Amino acid sequence: MGMISLLSRTRCLQYALLCVSVGGVLLSAPCLGQAPVSLSPNKSQTQAQLLFHQAQRLASQGRLAEAEIPLAQAAALAPTNLEILTFLGKVQGRLRQYPEAVTDFQRIIQLQPNSSENHLNLAIALADADQLDAALAETHTAITLAPTSAAAHLNRARLLDDLHRINEADAEFRIASRLAPENPDTVFYWALLAREQQDPPKETELLQRLVALQPTNDRAFFLLGRSLKEQSLTAESIAALRKAIALNPNAGDALYMLARELQPTNPAEAKELMQTFQKTRQTNANLDAVKALGNQAYAASSQKDWPQAIRLLRQALEQCAACSVAAGLHRNLGLALCQAGQLQEGEDELQIALQLDPNDRDAATALQLLKK
Repeated sequence: MGMISLLSRTRCLQYALLCVSVGGVLLSAPCLGQAPVSLSPNKSQTQAQLLFHQAQRLASQGRLAEAEIPLAQAAALAPTNLEILTFLGKVQGRLRQYPEAVTDFQRIIQLQPNSSENHLNLAIALADADQLDAALAETHTAITLAPTSAAAHLNRARLLDDLHRINEADAEFRIASRLAPENPDTVFYWALLAREQQDPPKETELLQRLVALQPTNDRAFFLLGRSLKEQSLTAESIAALRKAIALNPNAGDALYMLARELQPTNPAEAKELMQTFQKTRQTNANLDAVKALGNQAYAASSQKDWPQAIRLLRQALEQCAACSVAAGLHRNLGLALCQAGQLQEGEDELQIALQLDPNDRDAATALQLLKK
């Protein structure tokens, strides 16, 4: 678990809080997933179920990072329990632990090879791990086992699109839509494919279906407005863009496009919209400055200059207030404070990080270590 560069999703191991010394005992992260030893089979199964129910409760509260710890312990106690293994694989996927999720679903398929859902779960994990060809093969198996699975056809369509097999993807989207016509994901990704195919009328038709299914999706209204604009359907485009802004007043793309659309007929409103757009862009610029400070702190931590890292992170938090990267800044500050020996202050920051982002696996694991 490490300090994460705010411009990267890669876990940076140089800043790993691999162990915490509490009362003279070194505790390391791997021990959290180990099963208790010397339990009878019946007691192991009972303990596994208790841990599983604990993990379910945590996950139901959105606390996935915390849920993974008892879930991994349950899986170690009950290595053939499909329900526990499946839940673990899905949680790890949500936490972007893709290799671990792939391993879990491969184990599940060894135990239950004729389940379409199991092969689809493995396909999703493989796709997340950028193993697209292997994922595509698993969707073929899933469809063979369950030809009417809309989810299997949808995921196969998305993989074919990613592999630039456009015509095959279109055919799969068509099947998925027929099997589950009210699924907004199918309609959204099919609309993106229509744009790749340079078919504006088809794109517009699909986006109109999407906003009917999701009337509070501001991004869908923006995409619809853009598609209509490109077909010179100005009045319809303006209506869609206005809806996007009504749903999200800070929708920068919609603000800019609507300002441009209104300039010939309503320059006063266009000017006001452009001013709002500039304010939104300034907010984004401030966020970029906060991220830059966070990355400077990462560089300081790589040199084990904890006082400098702490100073930069506190400065970033002052500028950030409640910005979108606040959770990561609090987590990284907590880890830096722990490295500097300020365990109580570090724990406080980690608690704030976990409150802001219940899926922060690093914060959850560090707090677990500090409680030992």
